[in-house]
Amino acid sequence: GSAPAMLQIVPYMGLNFALHDLFVRWGESNVSGNAIISGIGGMGAGVISKFLVYPLDTVKKRLQAQAFWGPSKIEQTKNTIFTAISTQGAKKVVKAGNVGVVTTKRQSSPSLTSYEGMFDCFKQIAKREGAMAFYRGLIPSLL
Repeated sequence: GSAPAMLQIVPYMGLNFALHDLFVRWGESNVSGNAIISGIGGMGAGVISKFLVYPLDTVKKRLQAQAFWGPSKIEQTKNTIFTAISTQGAKKVVKAGNVGVVTTKRQSSPSLTSYEGMFDCFKQIAKREGAMAFYRGLIPSLL
């Protein structure tokens, strides 16, 4: 998860400073009052910068979660369920604890996807969840 973090901070800060400067210059040519213009310019620059680099933040968080929980636990869960189904039969396993529902929900969960790296993570999120998945949790981070 460190590559997306490193790639995120440079464009975020660069965009933030450039947009702030642009907004302040634009504001000063139209309105007087430096503190208000600077505050509004900073807020606008922060929102736009965050929006543009948020996909990198999403990838970073997914890779960090994978590093913490480990893809081996994902495989263990799948193997345990498949072993139970193959030895006991699907009906018994599902009857015993609704494992079928749990399995389906967990397999579709982003946290149980195993990523091979940053680019693979981007590819899998886009393919499995769509472009909007990159912006999950954006609103709270803007507040």
